[in-house]
Amino acid sequence: MESHADAVTHGAPVFRTSDVSVELSVDASTDPDVNGEAAALRIPRHVPPGVPTAADLAAETTASTWDADQPIDLLEAAELLRAEVASISLPLDVPGIEEARVEQETLLGQLDDYLLPRLRRLDAPLLAVVGGSTGAGKSTLVNSIARREVTRSGVLRPTTRSPVLVHHPYDSGAFLSQRVLPGLARVTSEAPEPAQPIEIDAPRVTALRLVPHEGITPGLAVIDAPDIDSVVEANRELAVQLLSSADLWVFVTTSARYGDAVPWTLLKQAVDRGIAVAVVLDRVPPDVMQEVRMDLATRLRDRGLGTSPMFTIPETPLDGGFLPENLVAPLAGWLKRLALDARSRDVVVRRTLIGVLDSLRERVEVVAAAADAQAVADAELRRVLESTFDDAREASRDSLADGSVLRGELLSRWQEFVATGDVFRSLEPGGVNLVDRLRARLRPRVPPAQPVLDALHTAISNVALARGRSALAGLAAAWSASPAGAGLVTAAPALTALPPGYDARVERVVGEWRSVLTDLLQHRTLEGSAGGALGLDGAVAVLGVLALAGRDTDEPRSPGRVAAAVLSALYGAQSVQALAAAAGTDLARRLEALVEDERVRVRTELDALGIRTGRGEVLSARAALVEEVR
Repeated sequence: MESHADAVTHGAPVFRTSDVSVELSVDASTDPDVNGEAAALRIPRHVPPGVPTAADLAAETTASTWDADQPIDLLEAAELLRAEVASISLPLDVPGIEEARVEQETLLGQLDDYLLPRLRRLDAPLLAVVGGSTGAGKSTLVNSIARREVTRSGVLRPTTRSPVLVHHPYDSGAFLSQRVLPGLARVTSEAPEPAQPIEIDAPRVTALRLVPHEGITPGLAVIDAPDIDSVVEANRELAVQLLSSADLWVFVTTSARYGDAVPWTLLKQAVDRGIAVAVVLDRVPPDVMQEVRMDLATRLRDRGLGTSPMFTIPETPLDGGFLPENLVAPLAGWLKRLALDARSRDVVVRRTLIGVLDSLRERVEVVAAAADAQAVADAELRRVLESTFDDAREASRDSLADGSVLRGELLSRWQEFVATGDVFRSLEPGGVNLVDRLRARLRPRVPPAQPVLDALHTAISNVALARGRSALAGLAAAWSASPAGAGLVTAAPALTALPPGYDARVERVVGEWRSVLTDLLQHRTLEGSAGGALGLDGAVAVLGVLALAGRDTDEPRSPGRVAAAVLSALYGAQSVQALAAAAGTDLARRLEALVEDERVRVRTELDALGIRTGRGEVLSARAALVEEVR
């Protein structure tokens, strides 16, 4: 059974905002030591599909229509800033990038969930978020303030899928829209959700459950947040998001848990951003009440929270599932006065609003500096890309010019093709008379050209594939020399690997080149028959070998010299050079195009990262505009 104690009321700390101050009842406070390293509490923002984000739409509209010559108010300036923050892309691993990514996400979160909604409706109900560690009694406290079970409490509470927002029925219009917490859909239900089993990998929460209840003072809304140290990751993320949306953070802790690290990490954020905070010390054994209360107050004061009210609730049995009314009366009465007293309410709202605005510039500069670092890293990646593929293009040209393709299987098939001497005898005068043609039909005098053609196709395909792989491997190696490039290669290995279907593209390109050779030879005929006794395929094979021979044609009996002699006999010496040049140029162009296609593919992928120069300067200007119009 849950238990609690006799309420203890103490001095009255004061919230101060500019020159305005207001008495806030109850205990002085501070901020404790942190035992150990706190877990990362800033989390990415995830908006469920189909849920309209009002901040996004408004920011995009403002960004696209704003005229710099027209007056602009604080809301418009904040929307412009939000649009710019959201548009910054930080995909590359540069120094300090993790901090910048976290800052960007939390900045967007506070803009979406607090600053923009509050600026759109300064008179909207005060939003108090009750948060704290597991077992602190948050849900019981909320139910006790409302004097009704509006939220599920107990050991299964950490897996409740929808956070609960309790408000007076008069204020329903302020929360039914997407003005506050635009990433969460609305569900209206007065009954608590059924208990659910704990699911460590539970999906992200997508809805906010609204509970209208007359027990809540008009002008006040209370959210029961999940545990900030929940075993369920989705709940921890949601708790941080909800706390970022609050006008007032009501932190609930116990005598056994008030020294934990995670709550104090969040409280430090509250101090840094000027957010109004109240602390509830719950379940305090009466015999240590004074000692624990004074220790917590000292910690709060030492950490900059000395003006935050502290409410102490002793350990006591529950009354029908609720804390005794007299024990929660100080906290409930204080919240009620904040809601009903316009001056007190304005102090809290102004303090949090001004604190958030004051924190913007420094936080924006972190993101702006990261955006500039991204642009520098991106420029270096592109320089390496261009240099690597320039080298690959030159290597492709060299492989055709030095005759290195004419080796291995292709050279063997060519030597077999010309070894018998029939190729040369077929070129002698009279070798293509009617008798020879008839004999060729019955018993061809030259070996079939297909083995040479197949070997040509394979050799060129292998060269094209090797050049593509070599270029991308060289790019991966060069990129890996920097943190940004290494991170990119690791995160997107497909970027520096040949894409699916590349083999088929190479096959198609080589097939098209063979068609070009056929077209070249069909324009030149000998005695009415292209290729003479060789036939068209044989002539294509010889021209292909000549095109790959490069400078090899100067060596006696070399493949290039032999191929040139054969084509000279068929088409005349004057045609050979033109044929070889046309065939070689076309092949070089096609192989270079394959390399260039990969250059363009990788360049396009870099473009898709969304990194642009000058974005940091623009972002800083947007933050300066917010400062100017304040």
